Amino acid sequence: MTWPFENDTSAITKKLANKSLKSEKRRNLMVVIAVALAAFLICFTGIVSTSLTQMQRNQVVNTYEAVWMGVEENDIETLKGLPEFERVGGYYMLGEELSEQGYHASYVYCDAQMMEITKAQMDLLEGRVPEKANEVVVSEYFLSAYGNNAKIGDTVTLDTESFHGDYVVTGIMDSVNEKEANTCAIILSNAALTEWKGFDPAGYRAYVHFKNSDQLDEELMTSYCREITEEYQLPNLRMNNRYFTYVSKSFNFALMAGVIAIVLIGGYIVIQSIFRISINDKIRSYGQLRTIGATPKQIKRIVKREGRKLGSIGILIGTVLGVCGGFLLFSKGFNAVSYVVMVSLTLISCWFMVSISIRKPVKIAAGISPIEAVRFTPVQKDIRSRKKNIKLNPVSMGIANFKRDRKKTVAIVTSLSLGGIILLVVSSIVLTRSPEAQARSYFPDGDYKIYLDSGEVSKEKIMAAGNPLNEELKQEILAIDGITDVIVKRQAVNTTFKTDINQNTGNCDMLTDQNYAKVEAALTEGTMPTDSHSIVISSSIVDSYEDMGVGSTVEISFREGQSSVPVTISGLFGPGTYTGHGKLLIDGAVAFAPQDLFRELHPEITSFDYSWSIVSDPKKADYVESELKNIVASHSNLALDEVSTLIEVKKAQDRAAFGSMEVLSWLVFLFGVINLINTTLSNQMSRKQENSVLRSIGLTQKQLCKMNICEGLCYALFATLATLIVGLPASIFACRKMSIAVFAGKVVPYQFPVLEMGLFILVLFGMELILSVWTIRRQKKQSLIEQMRSME
Repeated sequence: MTWPFENDTSAITKKLANKSLKSEKRRNLMVVIAVALAAFLICFTGIVSTSLTQMQRNQVVNTYEAVWMGVEENDIETLKGLPEFERVGGYYMLGEELSEQGYHASYVYCDAQMMEITKAQMDLLEGRVPEKANEVVVSEYFLSAYGNNAKIGDTVTLDTESFHGDYVVTGIMDSVNEKEANTCAIILSNAALTEWKGFDPAGYRAYVHFKNSDQLDEELMTSYCREITEEYQLPNLRMNNRYFTYVSKSFNFALMAGVIAIVLIGGYIVIQSIFRISINDKIRSYGQLRTIGATPKQIKRIVKREGRKLGSIGILIGTVLGVCGGFLLFSKGFNAVSYVVMVSLTLISCWFMVSISIRKPVKIAAGISPIEAVRFTPVQKDIRSRKKNIKLNPVSMGIANFKRDRKKTVAIVTSLSLGGIILLVVSSIVLTRSPEAQARSYFPDGDYKIYLDSGEVSKEKIMAAGNPLNEELKQEILAIDGITDVIVKRQAVNTTFKTDINQNTGNCDMLTDQNYAKVEAALTEGTMPTDSHSIVISSSIVDSYEDMGVGSTVEISFREGQSSVPVTISGLFGPGTYTGHGKLLIDGAVAFAPQDLFRELHPEITSFDYSWSIVSDPKKADYVESELKNIVASHSNLALDEVSTLIEVKKAQDRAAFGSMEVLSWLVFLFGVINLINTTLSNQMSRKQENSVLRSIGLTQKQLCKMNICEGLCYALFATLATLIVGLPASIFACRKMSIAVFAGKVVPYQFPVLEMGLFILVLFGMELILSVWTIRRQKKQSLIEQMRSME
């Protein structure tokens, strides 16, 4: 009787695999590093992406879904009494004033519920909100820089125009980016607010958070808020689009899929190459096993066990490093489910990569017969294609070595160029998106803009009472040494246009001779206004409200409480047509209307100027900036916008968006480095006898060194050519698409990333030289007789 397990040879194959692992320490190290690198890249990218998504969700969850602008205090109390709202916060923005000590004090009022709603932006670390007129909440930065490290209950001094004197600290806030901007947020009490000379009873904001908000959709919340607006005659309802965008935002697997594909390709090429070289070196050993009875199936099991064991070690190391790195950098975005999903995805992807990578080497090992194994040499198939009468010199011999194993050559060149291609595309996109170029598209005339910063007071009220952007101010600015011109950039008012179902609020800019051509060029659909009752609106509005397309009639109002006027939407314009101010650029135009419509709806306003561009001499930038800040500080309804601030914002955005991609490209390049190092070391071992024979018949050490350097430079040269041939067209195409998206349809001329690619080529060729020289120096340690005795 034969038992099912009687011929089970798994124990033997296991021992043979373990013996093979012990004898191949160099190969084992290379495979583990390659797999660990792949696992780290996949896991780290996934953890970072999910963490960032979770952090965005955390910022909006349990905050607010809607806000009413320009309400009174009794309106806030009314909203607090409605059963549908879990929390209603009162808020008032007083504005920013320059302190005698040099910092900018940003004064706001908010109640206890508002502090809970805005905890993602203004986190109250300790204490309570102020109640008395002489109480304040300040930031940690203010206390350390200007408050003598005061504690709760201590007194601090404020020295701005509106608030001057000693105040008791009742609470301490977290300070976010205050040091960089030298701006200190200060929360006042309602008692101090009502005593302020600029107080407007209808200047409050009411922020609301629904009960069971996770069970309600945007449409239901919006409908209910509109009913409340009509019932209680509340002004300026705005839904928090950011909340609805991020609270339901799911993880974007497209980016993750792209990273996984790139990493798997790089890992596959390297791991397969390493195992193929290893098997070629051990073909005779496998032949000996075949002569004593080992079957092809058993040979497969041996190689598979080696690959899977090394793969398991590498996957474990890389996954642990990826999880730890992601958690350390973005611990606030921790989500257990996301971590489990990313770890599982990493394990599955990398195990698949290892299994596919060793498949071909396994077939090679199992397909060799004992007789073929004895006669096998890696370059046997290329002998017939060798040229006769070839002139032998170190260069020709180096080139011959480069071409002797084409599969290995292709694998090395591909793995080296893959990282270079990614680096070329990403670096080219970064140059196209140049923060300076982006900022200049917002500042085409000069480095500064002065604009109306009305806070809670509507721009229309300020303009009707006497627009501060007047001829007197213009002459005052022109009197500053270094300023050459003041250009009226925007004329705008706040507008509301609505249909029977939907409503949108934003800035409507006046069509003028200066901007008419630019708006017309940006039209994506329809035509420019042909009469005083036609307007063009942003195409992004139509994406949200289908009943506001070309040809639709909407009711437009330029002032709260004013009767609306029906107008026709004649056209739609694309994004980036008109820019906003400040770091967030949130006051850009959502519509353009003819001057006659402005005059019809606001006959009491003589000047609709909203923004001025200041043209100045760059050599006198410091003096001009200082004088402009002094002028703005003396006007409570004005603000200064600087190109340098926007450049820093754009740089930070690019670092976050593309810095990680550049790092990824260098990490993918490491796959090629691993492959190259393994091949170099393998060649050193397999060619010992060959090189010693060449030395014995007259080849000098210097010529041998030149031969190896020539071979290495061939790898670097062809990797560079492959990078340029594939990467250059891809980067030109990507930059064209990016340019159209960033610069509102304008195609920016392509710029080659000389610095980044120069560094890449320098590293590539430098590494080849170092490896080649190092290989020769290692061979010097053995005599020719010892090298000739070594077996391949």
